[in-house]
Amino acid sequence: MSSSLGLRKLNAKLKAQGQAVQFTYSIHERDESAFYRGGGFSLTIHWALQQLYDILPEELSARIFECVGNPEAIKNGHMGSFTFLNLRTGNPAFQTSLPQGWKGARMSRVRFLELLMTDLDIQYSNRLSEITFPTNDKVRAHFENGHQVTGDLLVGADGANSVLPVRMLNCRSDYALKDLEACLKIDPHLFHAGDPVQNGYFMFAFLDMPSLGSTGGKAGVQLTISWPYESGYLDEKEPSDAPTELPDQLAWLKRMAEHWANPVYDLIQSMPDNSIVRVIAVREWMPNDTNRRPTDGRITTVSDAAHLMTSSPSSSNGIDLRKVVSIYEEEMFQRSRPATLKAREACLDANHYSKVASGSPFLSRRTVLEEEERELLKRST
Repeated sequence: MSSSLGLRKLNAKLKAQGQAVQFTYSIHERDESAFYRGGGFSLTIHWALQQLYDILPEELSARIFECVGNPEAIKNGHMGSFTFLNLRTGNPAFQTSLPQGWKGARMSRVRFLELLMTDLDIQYSNRLSEITFPTNDKVRAHFENGHQVTGDLLVGADGANSVLPVRMLNCRSDYALKDLEACLKIDPHLFHAGDPVQNGYFMFAFLDMPSLGSTGGKAGVQLTISWPYESGYLDEKEPSDAPTELPDQLAWLKRMAEHWANPVYDLIQSMPDNSIVRVIAVREWMPNDTNRRPTDGRITTVSDAAHLMTSSPSSSNGIDLRKVVSIYEEEMFQRSRPATLKAREACLDANHYSKVASGSPFLSRRTVLEEEERELLKRST
């Protein structure tokens, strides 16, 4: 996804500046196909929605809302709210109406990826095996299948990561629409919840809706359940890992939800046996000077490396590629480290009910460089 979006961004900036595109690129993917490992279930795009409109060509931006889980609600102007339920009572602990004119979308990741990949030539089954430097200004990527490609800049989306003390199961289930009426009343797109007694986090989101006017159709929904990886959870002496087999996963979820209120209790207890359940490793990559890779400007990470090169996209325009990469990486580290710290805090807060309070990043917009984050950056460097 990041590669597709990064290239879209670069093209959009070039067009906005009226420049002819004077560069070529290729996209290489290690997997055999776009959804070889699955495309995930859903994601929310809110404050970045306008940026999406700016990045995508008009013919694609016009189709953004084809990707949402409940398009009829969007069509009728029901953008939803931020709702966080108390899982023991079923009542909202926090509920915030969205500002007038606010737009956002809970999207199907598969449909969104398909949109981003429109007309992009992605070369699959290319797993990177080696990087070499044939000349002073070129970099060459070698793949396990024997293919290789040479260019001015190699952009990678890999990175070191660490596991947070949280365990998560991500589920897709299909329910009769009549059984989801209570969920629709809470929010037509998604809602969150937490357990004030045993801690843990729950999220519900619509993925697919039956055709308009259907009375007996089923809706696809996402259920995300996570819990703190701590001793004592559910009275277990040792921290509880996520089960790996479907029957054990369903049994574990039902045990977690034993004292939860409706509608979440009924959702969990009636999960179909053909539900898709995936174990999610909750990871982060904390950028800092110690894990930066010395690349002399020919390699960088994450496709946003193209962002700072839009005014002069190729060496034929006199660009100092190594200088641009250095500037990009400095800004990326300054911008992303505070945001990563806040994302970590939000994740941990969501799994500890008492910490879901005013001031928690879980309840607030996690912009990249708010004033308090600038202070956080100063303290962490």
